[in-house]
Amino acid sequence: MDPAISYIIASVQRSGTHLLCNILRSTGMAGSPEEHFLSKPGEAWEKRWGAPSRAIYVQQVLQQNTGANGVFGTVIMWSYFERMLEVLQEIPAYKNLSGAQLLAAVFGKPKYIWMRRRNHVEQAISWAIACQTGVWAQKAQEKSQPRAIPKFDFKAIDEWCRRIAAHDEGWANYFRENEIEPLVLFYEDVVASHHAAAERVLEFLGLPFPPGMEIPPPAVEKQATRISEEWAAYYLKLKRTKTGKLARIIRRMRI
Repeated sequence: MDPAISYIIASVQRSGTHLLCNILRSTGMAGSPEEHFLSKPGEAWEKRWGAPSRAIYVQQVLQQNTGANGVFGTVIMWSYFERMLEVLQEIPAYKNLSGAQLLAAVFGKPKYIWMRRRNHVEQAISWAIACQTGVWAQKAQEKSQPRAIPKFDFKAIDEWCRRIAAHDEGWANYFRENEIEPLVLFYEDVVASHHAAAERVLEFLGLPFPPGMEIPPPAVEKQATRISEEWAAYYLKLKRTKTGKLARIIRRMRI
C-alpha cells in the first residue's frame, strides 16, 4: 500500500537511530523505519535485495514497511544522501527531479525528523569503536563478537568529530534551503525517556498517542562503556594541549 503519512529520520551515524526506530516500531503506529536505502558506490538496491528492477524495489520497500494505518518511515544518513538521490534519479519517473522535490515524489511529501547528538566527541568515539570492532548495534541478550579490540586513536576520533560536524551542517543547509522545519530529537533525550520520544514523534506525525501506552524496553542496548568515557576524557585533554600549542605558535609568529 502507498503511505498516507510518511517521514524521514535524517541523521548522522551513531546518533541513536537504531534506538529510535525500535521505539517507534514498538508503538505499532509508525511503520517499520530503518535504513531501507543505504547506498554504496557501485551497489544497486535491486541486485542487493533481489528485486526485478530499481523502481519495483522502491515500491516493495513502501508496501512492505507501511503500517496498517498507512504510516511509512525510513532512515537516511548524510554520508550517502547524495548517492541515494543519484540512484533514485536513475529511475525514469524521477529523472527530472532533485533534492526535496524528488523525495516528495517518492515518499509522498514526507515529514522530517532530525535525529542528532549533543556530544560530538562521544558520537565520534562510538563511530571509531564501531569501525574497529564491526559491531554497529548490540541487541539485548545477544552479544556480538567484536572482530578486534578497540584502540584509542586521537587522529581518527578527531577526524570523526570533523566529519560529524560537517554532516550535521549538511542537513542544516538542506532544511534551510528547502524551508523545511523538522522535528529535532537529541539522542540524549531519547535515552532519558523512550515514552516522551515516542509521544513527540506521533504528535508530530498527527497521530494520537493512546492513553496508557507502554513502551517496552528496546531491542538494542546502549553500547557506551567505561572505555568510551575514558577515551572521551583523554581525547579532550589531548585536544586542549594541541590547541594550546597551536595558539602559542601563532602568537609567536605574529610577534
